[in-house]
Amino acid sequence: MRARIRSHALLIGLFECGRGALLLTLLPNHLRFGVGHQMSVVGLVLSTYSFTELAAKLPSGWLVDHAGRRLPLAAGLLLSILSVGLFMEVRETWAILAAAAIGGVGGSPVWPSVVSGIAEATEAKDRGGAMGAVFTGWMLGTGIGFITANFLLEVHATAAFGFVFGCFVLSLLLVPQVTGDVKTADAGPSLRASVHEAEVAASRLWPLVGGMLLQTAATGMLLPILSPYAREVLHLTPLWIGALLVAGPGLTVLLLVPLGRVIDRVGRVEVLPLSLGAGALVLFTLPLLRSPWALVPMVAILGLAYATLLPAWNALVMDLLPPHRRATVLGFAMSVEGLGVAVGSAAGGVLWDTFGPSAPFHTAALLLAFVALGYLALLPRSVDRSAQRRATALRQTPDP
Repeated sequence: MRARIRSHALLIGLFECGRGALLLTLLPNHLRFGVGHQMSVVGLVLSTYSFTELAAKLPSGWLVDHAGRRLPLAAGLLLSILSVGLFMEVRETWAILAAAAIGGVGGSPVWPSVVSGIAEATEAKDRGGAMGAVFTGWMLGTGIGFITANFLLEVHATAAFGFVFGCFVLSLLLVPQVTGDVKTADAGPSLRASVHEAEVAASRLWPLVGGMLLQTAATGMLLPILSPYAREVLHLTPLWIGALLVAGPGLTVLLLVPLGRVIDRVGRVEVLPLSLGAGALVLFTLPLLRSPWALVPMVAILGLAYATLLPAWNALVMDLLPPHRRATVLGFAMSVEGLGVAVGSAAGGVLWDTFGPSAPFHTAALLLAFVALGYLALLPRSVDRSAQRRATALRQTPDP
């Protein structure tokens, strides 16, 4: 079991390493300075990638449930490799947008395949630690990709593209190790029927789904304003920014796996309101502070809360989803998650311009506090009912 968890975490780490290098560093610089496009085109290309991935998540999840994980995962990674080759060669705006759409579709089955694979490879009591390992791979991969691409761009853009290409190829080579469920297409429910089942499952778990939308919206509010806030409001030096990155994201990476194992012992429902409440308190307090020495421990608490929230929430969702439609519902949930980030990102900039730099922090804090209270009041009953329905469904499912 541990070997399969490591394989899943490694695949996600390699894929996100390549994708982080491509989207966060390589494409913006290549399109702006290498090809000579305006920043509006750069933004449109990144949006096209994100929205095509978002739109394809649900059908990709259905395909994973319908045909097994190996075919969608391998096809997605091949499309990702194809998109890298197109980005290297094409110059016209329409062709670059087509490459972005291909890359977005290619990336859509990766997370549903990996998360459903983790659910199949682990028992409920071990899923928090397993999801901690996967998210550690994600965060490490994204950070390494971002840093490496910046370094390679100083050498040549071709070297950076080669790095991204290599990450995706290595991910593809890992597919046989993480997919032990090879199966041919069967006469299972249609996509429309599966979408309906996903909607029914989400409606039964509406506190979790609604909370996820608000959680990701709160996170999205901070994405466009963190760097300007550090430079324009706090006037932080690169050294202090590095210290905050170590205290926040660095601590999150270190603690995801051990805290995931702790969550497996103490329970997911009890942990979620605490982590969200701690995050809300930190976000509300941060705009009141100006000293870097005061910021570091607050950001560390935020990293601790995030390292608790990620494995707890995802492990709880996997526990409650019907196994035969797990990837479909995960695709639906990830689409909702992407929608929250997109809406939150747009709102964060508007709040800054309208009410000032502290407004996105305070609004995000209020959203997290609202979700924490909602989970505290609604989640125990909702989880109990969903668990009873899932147990009934499993008893009624005939043995193969």
